[in-house]
Amino acid sequence: MIRTIAAAALAVTLAPAGPVLAQATAVDLDRFDGRWFEIARNPNGVQRDCSRAQIDFTPTQAGRYSIVVTCVRRPGGQVETLRATARVTDTTTNAKFRFSLAGLLSFGGLASQQYWVWDHAPDYSWAIMGLPDQSSWWVWHRSQTPAASVRTATLARARALGFDTSRPVHTGH
Repeated sequence: MIRTIAAAALAVTLAPAGPVLAQATAVDLDRFDGRWFEIARNPNGVQRDCSRAQIDFTPTQAGRYSIVVTCVRRPGGQVETLRATARVTDTTTNAKFRFSLAGLLSFGGLASQQYWVWDHAPDYSWAIMGLPDQSSWWVWHRSQTPAASVRTATLARARALGFDTSRPVHTGH
C-alpha cells in the first residue's frame, strides 16, 4: 500500500505541467487529401504579409504527396506559389509528415521540415498542424469562411494542445 502511494506521488511529481500534449492518432489519408484554407496561425516571418493561404495535398503514391501552397501577399495582392513534396513519416498514425521544398530550392532534400497533425475534426472539416516543438502552428479549414464559432473553437483546441495562441494571425478568404 505504501509503495503504491509513493509510486503515485512520484508519478504526480514527475508529470509534466501544463496542457496535455496529444496529437491525432488516426489520420485517414484519403480524407486528409485535397484543399485546405488557412484560417489562423501564429506570427511567423515566412508568412509575414500573407493575407490568404491555401494548401493542396495531392497524393502521388502511397504515403507521398505533391504540395502546393498559395499565398496572397498584402498590400499588392501578388499571388505566391510554393511547391513541395511530403511523405508520411509515421505510418502507424499517419499524423507526421516531412515536407521538402521542390525544385532548385530543395538543396538536395536538405530544405525539409517535420510537421504533425495535432488534431482534426472527425469529419475532416478542420485540422491543426504544427511543428513538433510547437513553435509554429496553423489551423486549416475546408471552407474559406468558417463560422466565427468554429474559429473560436479551433483556437481553443490549439491552446489546449499547448500552442501559444495569445497572438493569433487570423487569415481568411
